[in-house]
Amino acid sequence: MYNFTNYLSSHDRFGIPGTFEFQVNEIARKLKLPIEEILLAVQEVGFDRDEIREYIRDRRDRC
Repeated sequence: MYNFTNYLSSHDRFGIPGTFEFQVNEIARKLKLPIEEILLAVQEVGFDRDEIREYIRDRRDRC
């Protein structure tokens, strides 16, 4: 028999584990960009600041 009572999901709706929340907040603070855009970028390119900045810039240029 399986016991799932102690299972807590630490993922948010963007699929970012809770342990990376601090990194996401630091990136948002340093880049001065909306957190939603940063979370979408982190899903695609990871936690590299330059890659996030480039991804968001490219995404804005497409619109």
